[in-house]
Amino acid sequence: DVLYGDRMHDAYEQKVRVLLGDDVLQELHRHSTASRKRRLHLLREALDRLPGGSIPFLQVFNLWRTDVAVLNLLRSAAVAGSAAQLLGAKRGDRLRLYQDSLFVKRVGDGPTHWHSDLAMAPLDTNAFVTAWIPLQPVPPPNKGGSALVFAGGSHRDVALPFWHGDPRVCEDLSGRGYTEHEPEAMAVGDVTFHHGWTLHFAPPNTGPTPRRALTASYFLDGALRLGGSARQNDEDIESHTEWSRHVPPGKPARHALLPVVWPPEARDQGQRGDRVNTRLGRKYDGSRGSSRREPQPRRGGKRNLQRGVWRRE
Repeated sequence: DVLYGDRMHDAYEQKVRVLLGDDVLQELHRHSTASRKRRLHLLREALDRLPGGSIPFLQVFNLWRTDVAVLNLLRSAAVAGSAAQLLGAKRGDRLRLYQDSLFVKRVGDGPTHWHSDLAMAPLDTNAFVTAWIPLQPVPPPNKGGSALVFAGGSHRDVALPFWHGDPRVCEDLSGRGYTEHEPEAMAVGDVTFHHGWTLHFAPPNTGPTPRRALTASYFLDGALRLGGSARQNDEDIESHTEWSRHVPPGKPARHALLPVVWPPEARDQGQRGDRVNTRLGRKYDGSRGSSRREPQPRRGGKRNLQRGVWRRE
């Protein structure tokens, strides 16, 4: 709560940009040259004018950069070690932290619509996994809980973006054969993992208290930085702007803000190399392949499996 409170302005600003657009955000900036408190008030007012349930959550990125406790958790054997194992890391492979996010789904916040994490990451890779870590007990959905629900097998459905309709238009995917996996009640200490292309969503928060969860996304070293004509959702752009502007498109995503977190013995070596290579703009040779799927669009219906790019509604 202390970390979230310090960065509440960032959370509201990101949500105004995503839901209302850059023009609205810039207009608020022009009319708010006063205090940070006044700017936060204007951001809240703008979001409060949206219909109920329009806001799925508030979010802040990359707590690990300022809080060593978060960093230690995200590079622990329980989380980073498990992520490396799930990605099939072999001897000599290194795991990098892409980002963490603190999600606060307030009482009355709407559903988090179906989406895939890799659609929002400027990385050309399939070796990407996300851990979802509840920060308080989460009841099952039939008792007001809002843990993630997964569309099993969707990460392997490579035909979806090519043969099944215009990705800019919402489409019912309930006939695609996915199996929805709903969680049971989750306790503090439980963690779920999902592949970067797995479609997932979360129900609205109908419980009596805000639901807080920390996520951490990881990828195997060697993934290339996307660029050029690649389609990409910019919802998380605040998270990666600081490093992506220093890594040329088509080059391996290696930067001090993408730290090596596993195995432990590779951390210091990776960080020293990243600092040097970031400063000198050194060119890299690619390593792990770039078998990237077309991005899965982010938004659809509440529980009907639908796809479609995010749109301001």
